[in-house]
Amino acid sequence: MAIYTGQFFSLLSSAAVQFSIIWWLTDTTGGSPLVLTMAGLAGFLPQALVGPIAGTITDRYSRKLMMILADMTVAFGSLLLFITMYFNEPSIALVIVILVIRSLATAFHMPAMQASIPLLAPEEHLTKVAGWGQTISSFSNIAGPAVGMSLLAVSSLEWVLLLDVFGAVIASSILIFIHIPRVSRTEDVESASMITEMKEGYHAIVKHPVVLKLTITMTIVAMLYIPLGTYFPLMTRNHFEKGVVEAGIVEVIFATGLIVGGALLGVLGDRFDKIKTMTAGILLMGVALFISGIVSPSLFIVFLVMAGLVGLSGPLFSVPFYAFIQTEIQPHLLGRVFSFVTSLSLLATPIGYAVAGVLIELTSVATLFSITGILIIINAVITSKAK
Repeated sequence: MAIYTGQFFSLLSSAAVQFSIIWWLTDTTGGSPLVLTMAGLAGFLPQALVGPIAGTITDRYSRKLMMILADMTVAFGSLLLFITMYFNEPSIALVIVILVIRSLATAFHMPAMQASIPLLAPEEHLTKVAGWGQTISSFSNIAGPAVGMSLLAVSSLEWVLLLDVFGAVIASSILIFIHIPRVSRTEDVESASMITEMKEGYHAIVKHPVVLKLTITMTIVAMLYIPLGTYFPLMTRNHFEKGVVEAGIVEVIFATGLIVGGALLGVLGDRFDKIKTMTAGILLMGVALFISGIVSPSLFIVFLVMAGLVGLSGPLFSVPFYAFIQTEIQPHLLGRVFSFVTSLSLLATPIGYAVAGVLIELTSVATLFSITGILIIINAVITSKAK
């Protein structure tokens, strides 16, 4: 779809800049845990906290305008940092502020894009469209850091920042020529308060039993799954006693699994029941993680296969989930609903990191993988009974 084609440039440049900024912070501060933690919080906490408000504003006004404004806000932040770095050495505080700005822009951009898809694609093709969208996003997340690393090798961070400006301009220019229909609203925009509209988004979730159950399940899975991305290298080093090359191979295979999973759904589309597909994806992830935790340290090849299956499973449960919401929730509420769902997952992530950290300290990283696998398998069983 044209909307994903346009956003590819924005996603690719943003991934390159995000990687480059984190690397710059690591190099500048000598890998300070405090600074990197602050950078991590700046990357997701503003989006999590502002999400419900951003979704409400997205539903009030033009979703195309929201995406363009979000892209240009990111471009403005990158341009500001570029100018500062070109003439002076920027402070760590300014870089953190730029990360906050990027996170806030994402809070508006993501629900606006997700809520626009049902207005552009037929209902029977929503899973297929979402699958290709996931493929583009996964490819951007892989290629972005590679682009950032290449540019840093031949130049410096400020020139990578300019790439972000160009990416946002290209994405916004393409969006201008895409017609996204305005959603007819039942409520009076002028008379309805922001709080009232936020509550409508919340009630749209809690009053739909299946959507509520799936949202709770997805939040728990996100809490368990997202922290593991940080511990894959630790698993390679501590359990399998391998080096940085092998850790890089694991990341590539995992990312390849993500792309294959998204492309698979892009081809198969809605041929299968969405909830059954979600269940299969969650179950596959749980089994792969459990096997990763119990496999012998001498069988690193098995871990490589499991890493690919974990990557493959991600789109299998996330894409049908978003497509299910797009099918079941009224279009004028989608921005608010997607924002609530995203905020819940982001706010649950620190809990997952805390629990994972304690488990590793008390046991081992391999035990963390196996326990997480069992808990995710339980969530697969719960998902299968959501209807």
